[in-house]
Amino acid sequence: MSKIDTNIVREKVVTMMGDLREVVDLYMRNEAEVAVVEGNHTFSREYKDTQIEKLREKARASVRNKFESLRSNCEMLIEVLRANDNIYDFSDPEFASCIALLSAADKPLPIETILGIAGKFLGNRQALLALVEVAKGTNKDTFSKMIFNTESEMERLQERLIELEINFPSGILILPAVKDDLIKIVKACGEELTDEEKELGVGYQEIVTMQMRAAMGLNN
Repeated sequence: MSKIDTNIVREKVVTMMGDLREVVDLYMRNEAEVAVVEGNHTFSREYKDTQIEKLREKARASVRNKFESLRSNCEMLIEVLRANDNIYDFSDPEFASCIALLSAADKPLPIETILGIAGKFLGNRQALLALVEVAKGTNKDTFSKMIFNTESEMERLQERLIELEINFPSGILILPAVKDDLIKIVKACGEELTDEEKELGVGYQEIVTMQMRAAMGLNN
């Protein structure tokens, strides 16, 4: 019987987080260069705009290979997730007892119990679908919401990566959402990233602050 490999999902996400870290670094360096131009009071507005556009174009060229890497790893991640989704692995020794418990439960189980059962099979779509099939009432509804939808979730991630690339550097505000998507994928497979792997550099918090200000309608 084929085994589900969630570790490779984690590895791909770690690689993509590394690429995002470099995107953040390039963005912050570009912002520093732009600030130098803006701060020179001897330059005319027209000259500043011309120089800033040159800096923006240089940043887009510098970051291009990182976006190529993100696209490539995202495509490979999709294939891995799809492959895992189609593996029928019911070898966990607790699977049968969980099926029996849900089959016999006519009343809603405590959410802690539901989460505990689902947590045993994160990343195992077919096992979770089997549990949904035998669950009843609100138990079925709760379990259904816990199943990671590879197609819709990965489509959203791809769209965000495209938006980030097309609008870079001005579109940097979507980067925190990309990070959140990647962390969600790892968690859905029952894996975790270390704090170091989730860290995107000193400039990341500034981007988050800008995103929050934009959401509140404030100027950055």
